[in-house]
Amino acid sequence: MDQAQLDNIAEKLDIKYSVLDNLKDGKSTYRSQIVLTNNSDFPLEYKHHWKIYFCHIRMVEPGTLPKHNEAEKKKEGVKFSHVNGCLFALEPLKTFRTLEKGESMTIKFKCQYYCVARTDLLPNWYIVSGNLEPRILKCTSMPDLGFVEPFDKPEKWKRFNYKQENGVMRTDRYDPYTPGKRFQRNTVEDMGKPGTPVLPSPAKASYDWEKTANFSMDNLTIYCDTKLENEALFLKEKLRIECKVSNDENSLPSSNVIMLKLQDTKDDPASSYKLSVNPALSFVKIEANDPVGAFYGIQSFLSILENERVPEVEIEDHPRFTYRGMHLDVSRNFHGKHQVMKLLDVMAKYKMNKFHFHLTDDEGWRLEIPGLEELTDIGSKRGHDLTERTCILPMLGSGPHLTSSGTGFYSVEDYQEILQFARRRHIEVIPEIDMPGHSHAAIMAMKARYYKYKKMGDIKMAEEFLLCSVDETLHAQSVQMFSENSVDPGLESTYRFVDKVVAEVQKIHEPVAPLQTFHFGGDEVPYETWEDSEACKALIKSRKVKGFSKLMEYFVKRVAKIVAKHDLMMGAWQDGVIHDEVSLEPVDRSEFPNKEVHVYTWQNVWESGLSGCAYRLANNGYKVVMAQGTHLYFDHPYEPDPEERGLYWACRFCDTRKTFGFMPDNIYANADVKLTGDPITMETLLTKHPEDHDPLEEHENILGMQGHLWTELVRTSDEMDAMIFPRLLAVAERSWHKASWEDVEDSTSRGARMNKDWAVFANSLGYRELKVLDRLGVAYHLTPPGARIVNGELEMNAVYPGLPLFYSLNDGKTWLLYEKKVKVDSKSEIKLMSKSADGKRESRIVILDPTVAET
Repeated sequence: MDQAQLDNIAEKLDIKYSVLDNLKDGKSTYRSQIVLTNNSDFPLEYKHHWKIYFCHIRMVEPGTLPKHNEAEKKKEGVKFSHVNGCLFALEPLKTFRTLEKGESMTIKFKCQYYCVARTDLLPNWYIVSGNLEPRILKCTSMPDLGFVEPFDKPEKWKRFNYKQENGVMRTDRYDPYTPGKRFQRNTVEDMGKPGTPVLPSPAKASYDWEKTANFSMDNLTIYCDTKLENEALFLKEKLRIECKVSNDENSLPSSNVIMLKLQDTKDDPASSYKLSVNPALSFVKIEANDPVGAFYGIQSFLSILENERVPEVEIEDHPRFTYRGMHLDVSRNFHGKHQVMKLLDVMAKYKMNKFHFHLTDDEGWRLEIPGLEELTDIGSKRGHDLTERTCILPMLGSGPHLTSSGTGFYSVEDYQEILQFARRRHIEVIPEIDMPGHSHAAIMAMKARYYKYKKMGDIKMAEEFLLCSVDETLHAQSVQMFSENSVDPGLESTYRFVDKVVAEVQKIHEPVAPLQTFHFGGDEVPYETWEDSEACKALIKSRKVKGFSKLMEYFVKRVAKIVAKHDLMMGAWQDGVIHDEVSLEPVDRSEFPNKEVHVYTWQNVWESGLSGCAYRLANNGYKVVMAQGTHLYFDHPYEPDPEERGLYWACRFCDTRKTFGFMPDNIYANADVKLTGDPITMETLLTKHPEDHDPLEEHENILGMQGHLWTELVRTSDEMDAMIFPRLLAVAERSWHKASWEDVEDSTSRGARMNKDWAVFANSLGYRELKVLDRLGVAYHLTPPGARIVNGELEMNAVYPGLPLFYSLNDGKTWLLYEKKVKVDSKSEIKLMSKSADGKRESRIVILDPTVAET
């Protein structure tokens, strides 16, 4: 085979991937198939020694792989092999029947667990043959993942249905929403206008709509105290007008003035402000006890300007929590600095102040570290190099070439530009360097460094920053199917590496925004991998560590000392400080010399018995950031639909309303459903898991909350926007403002009051905030409409009232704007979609079939 033949095959070979059945085999595997159709001009033969590499988030043929090197499918004449992580290979056996032009073959196989969404499958499968240049199979390269067949039956969209050891059936209760079901869920009052003038909701506000006017920007003067010049210039930029910035209060006119003043009010909370707006005089006064408060007062004023007419306003406001954050993973798929800065700008608009920057993981190292160039020379690139000497493996569908979202990093200058952008908006950037697990990219980069210096004859330099032995084969795998994913806590070079990285990150921050907190990750560590380490065995033999089970604690304590040496606070995921899976007791807080240790509590699947860890950690002296996966993980889909992007390990879906309803001060009251969709109540939770109901005693140790986006399935800027927004606005609301219904004990009464509050919030989104996001270039998620037919009339509604809705009566040839109930043919299918507030983007299309009765 020559390159031209391989190119032709890659261009024309067709692949169809189908999930056949998630239910038949119980809880352990699902059935799937690949159909290969050779539409190329050449036969596909064994003698070409071809391989198709593909990424798959579930283990293929788990009865054989990864314990054995290969899983043969003798009937089809092919075999699967597991390379590492999610990367697999499919290749022919000698018995492979040549696939001539126009012929097809079906390969049936089993995979671990279940697969219920199109985006579970990853793009950019590619073919190799000998030393020829790898080529992506075109049919798998489209963003719509069209090579994946529809999930059109319950056994395809449901995850499980099996009898548990106690004899009780575990059944997936979720089905994709019909338009009728969505109509029921969307039923909130359409107010015809924004529900409130300012989001997040102020602590105290009055708006006099009898005294409204068009706020005049003519000859505007912005007066500011000297310490508020940054805020004044920011306001000037946002107003996009020429105006005067002055520090001379005596020369101010009586109208067309915005005053920014600092007030020495020690009794007011930090970041508080007062805002007065007289629209008739175009006079605004913002008083704050610090520049941050003044900045938030400006954001509230800018929000008021979004209304058609500006009312007379009096606001006294302060934040609920000191930590109001967003986490972004740029390791799994890289997102450039301009996309990050767009996110920061929107965060600032909604008064969010912490940016948790997940810069490293198995799939990529994204920050330049001076003196450790290999981290980005190798660790920031994904491509077809099975030795991983020049780049790491092409995980998560990034393909064989270094041109996808799998490749990229921030130079020191890029990162400092992000820091400056955030600092100006009073946002703290919290860098996370994930360790000891999730470290494959770093491990392979330091191995490449080792081989480079060894070749030069400098063994000392070669071994200086090694993260695992180059002579050992590590078999244990992480949750994401990685071997060589965890740094070795028995090697002194590991701690030299940690110290070097912490020191360099601190130096990068220093001239722009001094580093306050270093987040070391600490999650999902496959401890058993260290049982293969000679260094760990030696450490235990020396009695410095009491057995393999204490290695994680040993590592964390040493990292904490390094971080404390640099006078930094430390951040960790909850499993970074809770290592005993039975007692769930954290490491004694006194073991860490850091001024504060911030712990992010993410593991709260209700039936797991882990939801109480947040309060347990707070009661034990840790500062806690609420990060619960069931409500705050934006890598989960908005609906339980196979066509919605997202994972579903914590819950089957998480929509904006669910995030809006999160109660950080009453964690157990958030218990709603099990993974199955079966209801669970706080009472049931506490009865079945009596060990998991620590009452919160140290309230001051709850710092706040944050939203999270992990990007395994998020490859583009638009996909990133859609997964974050508008859910992040609900996080902003709940972290800034405590709703009155949160403390209502009766769940029925609380739910009714929350629903009324949600209607106000949803109308604010649909009638104002989504228009703002459109102008900022944010491609927020668009949920399809709800719809039903009553007495021959079509009724439609939107999850956010005010969004434009459309229907088609002729299979999508023409679309009509829905404005009121309309008579329709009771026998013909109706296509439905919603559009963005500016009308430029469309939701996915759904179909209302009048002949199918809703249940």
